[in-house]
Formats: sequence, structure tokens, C-alpha cells
Amino acid sequence: MTGPALRLTGAAKTYPTGTVALAPASFEIARSSFVSLVGPSGCGKSTLLRLLAGLLAPSEGEVSRGADISETGFVFQDATLMPWANVRANVALPLTLKGKSEERVPDTLRRVGLEGFAQAYPRELSGGMQMRASIARAIVTSPQLLLMDEPFAALDEFTRFRLNDDLLALWQQNQWTVVFVTHSIREAVFLSQRVIVMSPRPGRVIADVAIDLPERRDEALRGSHVFADRCAKIGALLRGAMTGEAA
Repeated sequence: MTGPALRLTGAAKTYPTGTVALAPASFEIARSSFVSLVGPSGCGKSTLLRLLAGLLAPSEGEVSRGADISETGFVFQDATLMPWANVRANVALPLTLKGKSEERVPDTLRRVGLEGFAQAYPRELSGGMQMRASIARAIVTSPQLLLMDEPFAALDEFTRFRLNDDLLALWQQNQWTVVFVTHSIREAVFLSQRVIVMSPRPGRVIADVAIDLPERRDEALRGSHVFADRCAKIGALLRGAMTGEAA
């Protein structure tokens, strides 16, 4: 297929209360790309993600997706697992709701490192393992599009780094189109091919930055000067947005 996976054309969102969550935004997201959204709290990142998911309709403008983008996985900030169900049942939920076979579940658990925990319950899992189960549930349907709303925000730095590494490996293997919301500049730069920077509410796209780092992202890259430079660039853009000054 040619053309972008997602396209926003003047898409904006005003809630019934009158709150302008998102000013008109126009950009495209290429197939199989990894794009992060960063910006201050309340700037409309999550609103924008829900517009892309089709969970919200724009108040004006248009959000469209490629004809082949038929399946979307969504990972929320909280794992949102059913506490009364084991890991296998939680991961199988999207298949169960669609009346599909659950034969993909064991392989999906293996892909996220949970092959030995199918019978475990959420309360028996660490925060990182719960998020792995949430990711497994999002990818068990083999989506073309994966949307992630600050999925690692509540985790400690070590666990977050491990999950960043694992997520990148999964993306490289499966070539999903990923849109990832985060407050962490370092996380956005480490994971992404592009970082879209948003202003305080009403959220506007103020920069769209290509991340020209090697395809191999590892611990050595995190400690490199080139990585620090890219993080500093995004940080300057955010500070400029907060103060109203050009970076």
C-alpha cells in the first residue's frame, strides 16, 4: 500500500464544556513508523491519540487512515487488566469479544516474555509484568496500528528501560505503525523516528522533529553525546513552548 497510515487535516477537538483540547492539527504518519508525542500535561496528547484511535470524533477537520489499517491496538497508562481473570484470559479478551480463536495467545505471551505466567492473576504480577500483559492484549489481534498512552509512566527507570528495549524489538520485528505518548524526552528520543512536540493548551503542534539516530538503539546510545544532543533539542523546543519563546 502507498500513502500514509494516518492523516490529520485540520483536526481539532473542543469538548462540550467548551474546553479547547486541541487546536487544528495537520500531519501524516507513515506506515511502519514509530512516532512519539510530547508536551506539557493537559496539552491534548491523549485527546490526539484518541482521535487517531477513533475513540473521539474531531470537532472540526478530518482524521483518516489507510484502507489497509483495519486493526488497532491501544495500550493505556494503567494496565487495566481484569483482576478476576488470569493473564491468558486478559490477553485473549479482544479475541473473545470478536468470537475468534485464542490460538495466538501462547505465542503472544512468549513475545512479551510472559510465557510462564499464563495462569497468574494481575495481583501476582509486578507493575512491569502487568504492562507486558497489557501490551500482549493490544497486539494479540495482529494490529497494523499500535497506539500507546504513557504506558511506562508509573514504572521505575530500570523497568522502563527494559520495556523500551523490548518494545523496540517487537516493533522492528512486526513493523507496526506506532504512535506513543510520553512525558519523557529521553524515552521519546530513544524510541522514535519522529517526535511531535505540542504546546500547552489549547494543544498545537509546534515542531515535528526527525530523530536521526542509528537503527540500533541500546544502552551505549543512551549514554552518547549524540543522544544527549537530540534530547536537548526537544527540551529546548518544549521550554520555548512553555514560555512562548522560539527555541
